[in-house]
Amino acid sequence: MSTSKIEISGTYLIIAFLIVGGILAILYIGSGLLLPLLVAAIIAILLDGPTEKLKKWGVPNWLAISLSVLLMVVIFSLLAWLITSQINTMANDWPTIKEKATEKLNTLSEWANQTLNWDYKDYFENNKRLIQKAESFGTAFLSSVMNLLSQSLIIFVYIILLLMQRNMFIKFFKKLVSNSSAMGLVLSDSKKIINNYLLGKGKIMVFLFGIYYLGFTLGSVPYALFLALFAALFSIIPYVGNIIGGGIAVILSYLYAGTTPALIVIGVISAAQLVENYILTPWIIGDEIELNPFVTVFGVILFSVLWGMVGAIIALPLIGVLKVIFQHTKGMEPYAFLIKKKDS
Repeated sequence: MSTSKIEISGTYLIIAFLIVGGILAILYIGSGLLLPLLVAAIIAILLDGPTEKLKKWGVPNWLAISLSVLLMVVIFSLLAWLITSQINTMANDWPTIKEKATEKLNTLSEWANQTLNWDYKDYFENNKRLIQKAESFGTAFLSSVMNLLSQSLIIFVYIILLLMQRNMFIKFFKKLVSNSSAMGLVLSDSKKIINNYLLGKGKIMVFLFGIYYLGFTLGSVPYALFLALFAALFSIIPYVGNIIGGGIAVILSYLYAGTTPALIVIGVISAAQLVENYILTPWIIGDEIELNPFVTVFGVILFSVLWGMVGAIIALPLIGVLKVIFQHTKGMEPYAFLIKKKDS
């Protein structure tokens, strides 16, 4: 009995792999050029809303752009000042934190040796090296943040230029294809996804920060403000961000203050995550950017490898835009189906 076989061209597969590999290589090698441009484009899309509202109220185009950019600068400046002040406070106490961390790790290692018969040898030296690795990781994290801040000027210039020449870019994309109405849908849907996701995430982060700070303060957790801000900011990275932000908050609270504050942090973060996942996210963000969980995790890891922490943050909006492009492109519908969370 003959069975039908799938017909596929080997040449097509090779070309597809080469194209995907070439795109990834360009994204990685050209990160210094492409990343600031993409960040600026995403921020410009976010600022386009208030800019258009101001223009409808009769404000001249240049003034509307200036006021929108000024609003962005004020928000980011306040956030940067708050983070910097908290980091400086922790930096001053870092020798004490290292000493307490080493003491806690040594106690845990001794308990494991006596109770679990682990026979963990030379744990004093190993624990010191572990603390040094954690310090190196923190230094590398701050270095990546400072690297992004060093590019803030060019990002700032890109944002202004993109807002000023918004109509020209829209016309350019429509001229690229024969069906300009379909391209118009792609642009409008992409803008909607970016706005809904990032603005919605911003609202959720504010809520999480308030809950975290209140819970940590009532629980007498040390560095409550910094830990609440840190955990809330990292929640913008799906799945992984909550683990990183919450995990570091738990570790720091345990190493510095003991078991009870660490349990309080776990309880507060767990309760806040339940509220976020089942109430806030469906209510504020909705299901328009709902993506396949596998694609979500893989995309976050892929873009974090390519572009670091910033890549992990902008991964979902970019994948959401890809989904929109695939939905409106003939022959690419199966890829849109793969990315979507819900079957249709």
